[in-house]
Amino acid sequence: MIDMSISLQTGLYELCRLRMEKDAEFLSEHPDADIEHVDDALFDEYRLFQLKRTVRRVRTKSPFYRRVFEAAGVTEDELTSLDDIAKLPFTYPKDLAGTSYSLLCTSQSEVEKPVTFFSSGSTGTKKRIFFSQADIQKIMDFLPRGMNTVVDRGEGRVLVFLQNSQGRGIGGILAASCTAYGIDSWAADLQDSPEDILKMTLEHKINVWFGDAITIYRATRILEQRTDLRAIGMKCIFITMSNIPQSMVDYLHEAWGCRVSTHYGLTESGWGLAVDCDVCPGYHYDELNHIVEVVDPETGVAFPDTYIKIVKPDTEEEMPYGEEGEVVLTNIARDCMPLIRYRTGDIATLNKSSCGSHLMTLGHIRRRKEGATEYNGHYIYPAMFDEELFSTAGLLDYRIFLDGGRISLDVEALDETEFDAEGLKARLMALPFMAGAPEVEINVLPCGALREHCYEKKRILAREA
Repeated sequence: MIDMSISLQTGLYELCRLRMEKDAEFLSEHPDADIEHVDDALFDEYRLFQLKRTVRRVRTKSPFYRRVFEAAGVTEDELTSLDDIAKLPFTYPKDLAGTSYSLLCTSQSEVEKPVTFFSSGSTGTKKRIFFSQADIQKIMDFLPRGMNTVVDRGEGRVLVFLQNSQGRGIGGILAASCTAYGIDSWAADLQDSPEDILKMTLEHKINVWFGDAITIYRATRILEQRTDLRAIGMKCIFITMSNIPQSMVDYLHEAWGCRVSTHYGLTESGWGLAVDCDVCPGYHYDELNHIVEVVDPETGVAFPDTYIKIVKPDTEEEMPYGEEGEVVLTNIARDCMPLIRYRTGDIATLNKSSCGSHLMTLGHIRRRKEGATEYNGHYIYPAMFDEELFSTAGLLDYRIFLDGGRISLDVEALDETEFDAEGLKARLMALPFMAGAPEVEINVLPCGALREHCYEKKRILAREA
């Protein structure tokens, strides 16, 4: 296994060099840049160049951003360092609702891949993101370098589990890009049975599973009943989900006897964004194509040690290092629909790395601000239940509902006759935010009952009549 703590940086610096070599505008403005030897300073210089170019692009090409920047009274000329990103206006999830055509910087004919998805909240608001062929190529350039953090080129044999894995979906894109990079990869169909998945794993001598955490967790629960998973010789289970509970990581590690790595990505980033570090507690993210900030969810002010320093307005005391706040995402290399300071609703920390990498460390996503639902005097979201749910023997998946004044769960069980619903109910009612709430209702469903929903982003639903 390779040293993951530096491999992503190495891959991004390599990609930076390749991109600068073809960037006539950058070379014209920076004729003395030593692009054959990308160091930390040159890497950040190119990121600032991309940021300024992106701001100029959205300000002149996008009707939405033209209005936003005119109202804010700022231009790319005010960006003299990465710290200056704080001068730019925010973009909000509501701005992506509906068609989102006003955010386009290209004609609609240049859209290669439109993606419609739902927010994580009880309203399930539709949002749309558009990608051009150039955007997809940049995604394909990054994805294998992220995979390279868990398996070396020439040694990896990866099975990908992602929605729409076949053809032009993100799973197929990932598998194709990894294979071209020297990491043999295959895309599984998410409708495949665990038995078919195991057959494919053995046939191709797969040593890495990557993809949707629930799909992999479900298949593992089923297969371990009849197969010695540790004997397969898996090198890594690499999972992605908006919130990944530690109980799930611990279970998968025990079942497979190998490293379990986690990935953080979202549709707004082009799926691939960040991979966990085996030294730092958190993720390193794709800094070549994005800038990530962490801001106060209420004020929007950036915390220290992101890119700018702030102090308390009353005492001028510097705020604590690594303060938890809302993740804000800026696409600095997107062609079709770049997002400027997009409020993701995800809550995490952002710190300087302690592993020797120049890349920042984004803490594991702890909760979501977007889509939180008020209940029992608190705001709740599905991730608050995950640790208890995914540590429960025999549980395969769940859906959560707010049914009148009561929380109810549909729980898919490996064996519904043996599932300890009462024990789970007691543990859920012991959670601090459930104190004084009506008793949780648990509906135990047979194996396979929630399979068609397992690829959905977890959100709190209203129980249909």
